[in-house]
Amino acid sequence: MTLQMRILHLIHSEGVYGAELILLYLAREQQRAGHEPLIGSIRDPGTPETALEARAAACGLQVVPIRIAPRPTPSVIRKVLRTINERKPDVLHSHGYKPNILLGPLPRGVRGPMLATLHGWTGGNLLSRKRLYENLDRWALRSIDSVVVVTRSMLALPALRRIDEARRHVVENGIPPLERRLVDLGSTALPEAVVRFIRRSPTLVAIGRLSVEKGFDQLLEAFARSRVESGSRHQLLIVGEGPERAGLASRIETLGLQDAVLLAGYVQGADRLLAEASGFVMSSLTEGMPVVLLEAMQWRVPILATAVGAIPDLLAAGRYGRLVTPNDVSALTSGLCELMSAVSDNQVLSAHRLVTGHLTSERMNREYLAAYEAIA
Repeated sequence: MTLQMRILHLIHSEGVYGAELILLYLAREQQRAGHEPLIGSIRDPGTPETALEARAAACGLQVVPIRIAPRPTPSVIRKVLRTINERKPDVLHSHGYKPNILLGPLPRGVRGPMLATLHGWTGGNLLSRKRLYENLDRWALRSIDSVVVVTRSMLALPALRRIDEARRHVVENGIPPLERRLVDLGSTALPEAVVRFIRRSPTLVAIGRLSVEKGFDQLLEAFARSRVESGSRHQLLIVGEGPERAGLASRIETLGLQDAVLLAGYVQGADRLLAEASGFVMSSLTEGMPVVLLEAMQWRVPILATAVGAIPDLLAAGRYGRLVTPNDVSALTSGLCELMSAVSDNQVLSAHRLVTGHLTSERMNREYLAAYEAIA
């Protein structure tokens, strides 16, 4: 029987997106199983309560704010180590490059047992700060006791092949039952303007951070073409915030889609909008194992997605949802036309059975606990 464990989860978060949701779902399962998860939230000095911290506290999870300067200087590392020494966790669980870089290269006797989950790298310009941090992350992972990827295909990444096979593991993402997720959201209401929009006409929904790798610019182009080709009156709702918002808003205007597309911004519990959606769309250029896709499968909504990361496996090579080539506007246009005109109940039901039978947070928690015990 697993002994009670204190787990300090570490993450630098700018919103509640895929990695944050997996952290919350995992921590809630650990809490239910009698363990003590702590949410170590890393942000710059002076940062007020973050969306992740508020959401974690609302779920009854203990939050440990860690406010440190952005550069990994010796004084910053010492401050993080003081927090670890004060909390005395049995294991550290890192969910991103910042805690990996800060703590990974340190001797185990200094930082304690450490596991890192690689949720996925987004890449970027070769000279960008993001690419620099990802390269440092690849270097830091070589020193961490256990490295977990969320889909088997990620083991083929060159950076992962440099890590000893005994320290590499796969733990697929999982989500709680729908009714439990809704309870955790409490009385948080969906924005009335967004609800009115989705009820106005058949609506396709896309959810994700407004960043280049999500391919929303291509989605807008394909959506404009598909409305012309199919003669459909479908709308498109894009939910999320990020650096590409201004560019996407301008593109909507250029394409004349102001009445058909809504940029809804960040919405807590956004997947609830899928209850009234006619379809869910992912246009990503890169992904790991996207949580929002699991949520769409749970809501029994028809799916169109690009064949990147774990998505082809999740959708059983197209049997559980439509797959299209990434970075291909023509393919995305054809897929949207199909999604607007036909729905396969078999696809929807098969996807729902997979996510409720195997891709659960309970199973994910069991596998992580076994990984913790192996290094603690």
